[in-house]
Amino acid sequence: MVTPDTPVGKPHTSRFTLRDYQHDAVDAVLAARRDGRTRVLLVLPPGAGKTVIFSEIVARVLGGARALILVHRDELLTQAEAKLRDVLGDDAPLGIVKAERNDVDARIVVASVQTLSRPNRLPQLGGDFAMVVVDEAHHAPAASYRTILDYLGRADPAPFVLGVTATADRGDGVGLGDVFETIVYDKPMLDLMAAGHLVDIIAKQIALKADFNRLHTRAGDFIDGETGEALLSADAPNDIARAYRQLAPDRKGIVFTPTVAVAEAMAAAFADHGIPARSLAGTTPTHDRHRILADLRSGATQVVTNCAVLTEGFDEPSVSCVAIAKPTKSRGHYTQMLGRGTRPFPGKTDLLVLDAVGATTRHDLMTAAGLFGLPVAALATRTVAEAVADKRAAQIPVSPGGALVAATVDLFRRRAAHWVPTRTGRFVLSTGDGMLVLRPGFGDRWDVLHVPRPGQGPPSTVTSGMTLPGAQGFAEGRAIQMGAGALVDRNAPWRLAPPSDKQVFLLRRLGVPITGIQTRGDAADAISAAQAAEVA
Repeated sequence: MVTPDTPVGKPHTSRFTLRDYQHDAVDAVLAARRDGRTRVLLVLPPGAGKTVIFSEIVARVLGGARALILVHRDELLTQAEAKLRDVLGDDAPLGIVKAERNDVDARIVVASVQTLSRPNRLPQLGGDFAMVVVDEAHHAPAASYRTILDYLGRADPAPFVLGVTATADRGDGVGLGDVFETIVYDKPMLDLMAAGHLVDIIAKQIALKADFNRLHTRAGDFIDGETGEALLSADAPNDIARAYRQLAPDRKGIVFTPTVAVAEAMAAAFADHGIPARSLAGTTPTHDRHRILADLRSGATQVVTNCAVLTEGFDEPSVSCVAIAKPTKSRGHYTQMLGRGTRPFPGKTDLLVLDAVGATTRHDLMTAAGLFGLPVAALATRTVAEAVADKRAAQIPVSPGGALVAATVDLFRRRAAHWVPTRTGRFVLSTGDGMLVLRPGFGDRWDVLHVPRPGQGPPSTVTSGMTLPGAQGFAEGRAIQMGAGALVDRNAPWRLAPPSDKQVFLLRRLGVPITGIQTRGDAADAISAAQAAEVA
C-alpha cells in the first residue's frame, strides 16, 4: 500500500506536455500529501485540463496501487473514461462501475456516484485504494458522496483524497470544509485567458420583459419552476432567439434554461428565426442525445438548448456562444455554464456570452460583468480581458513604507479571493465574524491571524511561519470553511451595489474619508483596511 512516506516516482510518459500551471498544480498536491494532508482540493476553471492534472498525479502517486475516480453521473462516465485513456494510454488498466458494468477489480476504477452510492454496489468495491479523485468536487458535501468517502475512509491506511472543481462556492451556503482540509491550488480563469489557454470573452445583455425582482430563493438560488414561468410569460424565448440571430448569426451555441419547458420553447423559437436548434433534457434517450450532440459538433445543428444536462462535464470546443437564460445567483453555477464555451478551437477568437436579464437587473443576479467584478458599461466596447486590464491599470498599488512591492500586490490581485492590502504591509480577508489577516513574520514567512469584530475578543494567531502562497491558500480555505465564500469572492455581485447606510456610518466613525467610495465593495475594503491597521 502507498503511504505519504512512499517516495514519489518519476513522471510517467504522458501523451500530453503539461503546461506550467499544470506542473504547479501537480507539485502542490504532491507537497500537501508529503505534509500529511489527506483530503485536498484543486480549483481550476473549465478547460484547464483537470483530467491531465489528476491523471499525472495518479500515475506518480500510485506505482502499482489502486485508484478510484468518482464521476458525478452515469452519463458523464464514458467521457471521463475517454479522457483518461487519452492521457494514460489505451492500455491503461481502467475499469468502469456504472449501471450494468461492474469492473470493481481494476487497478484504476472510474465509477459514477449515482451508481456507487447504492447500498448493493458499494460493498462490492472493496477498500484497498491508495487514492480517490473526486471530479466536480463541489458536489462532495452531498449524502451520496459522503457515504462513499466515509466507507473508503475506514481503510487502514485511508486513501488520499483529491477533489477537483471549477469553484469552491456551491451557492447554497454549504461549504466544502467538512470534506476537504484545504485548497492547495487555485487558478483563476483570467490567468488562463491571459496566457491563451482559454479564449477571451465578449459579453452582451439581453433585456427581457420578465420581472426578476419577483423571483424567490431556495437553497441559495432562484427557484427553477418559478423562473421558467416568468421567462415563458414574458415571451423570453422569442426575444433571446431574435437577439441570437442579430448578435451571433454564424456562431455555434448552447442555451441554458431553468426548465425543460423553457428549453423546448427556446429550440422552437430559434427554429422559427431560421436557426437550426434542438433541445436536450435529462429524459432525452441516450441514443437521441448522442445524435443531437453529434449534429452540434458537425454543424448540422447550430444551437442546442438544454435544462441541467450540459452544465458540467460537456466539452465541445467549437462552441463560441453561450446564452445564459437560466437566471442564477450562484457564481459557481454561472462559471460552469460560461465554461462550456471558453476552450480554444481552430479559428475561434473569443466566446460571446449572452446574459438574459430582467427588466430591472437585480444586484444578486450573476452576469459575465459581475463574475469578473466589472460594471456592465465596461463591457460595452471591450472584451473581459481588456476591461479587467484597464481596471487594474487605473488602480494604484498601496505601498506601506516600501515594504510591499507592486509584484506582491499583483500576486494577491490574481487570487480568486478578494484580499485587501493595508498601509502596514498586511492583507485582509473579511469573514463575516471579523477578518483573517496575513501579517509579515520573520524573513519571508507570514502569520495568519483571526481578528473578531470590535468588542468580541482579542486577535488570535491561527498559524504562523508559512510561505506567502501557503498562507494565502490556508486563509482562503479557512474562510470557505467558515461559510464566508460570498464575502471573500472578489467578483461577488454584492460588491457592485451602492454603499449601505451602515457602512457609511462606520466609515465616518473610523475617520475614513468617503470621497471616492462608490460601491459596497469599496466601502467594505476601506473598513477592513482601517480595522486591520489597528491590529498589533
